[in-house]
Amino acid sequence: MFLDRRSLWPHLRRWEKQAADRDGPFRLRFGTLFVADADAAREVLVDSADAYLSQSGFLRLGPRSLPPAVRREASRELLGVLARHDLPSSFDLGSALGEVSDGRGRLRHHRWGVELARRYFAPVIAHRRHTEINALVDAYVTSSVVADDVVGHVLRRSHRVVPAVRAGLAEQLGRLPAREGAAQDLVDLVLGLPGELSLADRAQLLQRLVLSTVGFTGVALEWVVMLGVQHGYDTPAVRREQIHQLVREALRLYPTAWRLVRVASTDHDVGGVPVREGEHVLIGTHAVHRSPAVWDRPLDFRPSRWERLTDDQRRSYLPFGKGDGMCPASGFAVKALEHLGHLILHGHRGRVRLRTRKPHVRTLLAPPAGWTRLTSTTATAH
Repeated sequence: MFLDRRSLWPHLRRWEKQAADRDGPFRLRFGTLFVADADAAREVLVDSADAYLSQSGFLRLGPRSLPPAVRREASRELLGVLARHDLPSSFDLGSALGEVSDGRGRLRHHRWGVELARRYFAPVIAHRRHTEINALVDAYVTSSVVADDVVGHVLRRSHRVVPAVRAGLAEQLGRLPAREGAAQDLVDLVLGLPGELSLADRAQLLQRLVLSTVGFTGVALEWVVMLGVQHGYDTPAVRREQIHQLVREALRLYPTAWRLVRVASTDHDVGGVPVREGEHVLIGTHAVHRSPAVWDRPLDFRPSRWERLTDDQRRSYLPFGKGDGMCPASGFAVKALEHLGHLILHGHRGRVRLRTRKPHVRTLLAPPAGWTRLTSTTATAH
């Protein structure tokens, strides 16, 4: 089902409608239990987490998560790495926008946000002295994060780049000396993780952390900028408080991580529905975020709703998950989106052109195909 070559958006919309007509979890046509309300989602992610296999979106090797102690150490070090870099002051937006735009000055959706996030987080991912590693990371971002996780091209052709990149990263990691002191970047982080991890394992973890840092943030940034332009936020008068609300509403209406999947480790019930060991439970973040029972006019883009939320709405907001498998850098990701969103929208006027009005859904929920053109208001003023 998830290997459908087309965008999965029609399926998501159908599941949202089914969820609105049902009281509690229900099974999809292919047997997976679908959860679309906050209480059942919390039951899966927090209250009954022991009834599921340990899960982490990025701190895992294949389908197997790292041991909890190693994951905690990795999460702690990740936050430390992020805190050591003053990204807002070191980032050159004008240069980055020039590099990620096409020959006609357009920012093509499904690509530009990821490529800009790659540049924004470059000091966090790998120090510039790691020339070979940075080149391999660039190849991974282009051939996997963009081509596979965002666009979905990999399903239509043989995909040999990612294994080659992983092998190259493993070779380069093996040439580096043992880490001394605190981790300065993600390369240091994966090299210093405890446990019986091979160089190939550490290379895979580096790839997953790059996807987390660059892929999810980059796609969310495309949503923030596109929606901001469409709704008049592209003005020097835009305030940071407005961008704060804009980012949260974009993540509500179009959560980049549109689903959270867990595998039952024992027989149990979820919302009164029996789940057997080995079965998959899919939490539809998009459906939880669009529930008419929780959100007033849920399909409308209304950043003002964030001025005052109800308790039900707070519980129903899951852009980064909840519980032990929640993204450890969620707070930093939101700050990065707010900083970049304000930087772009405050300093540019925009124009959006779409080839379709439907979002594109693969691993990530991305904006519709098309492009955004930005014109610097500073240049216009002069």
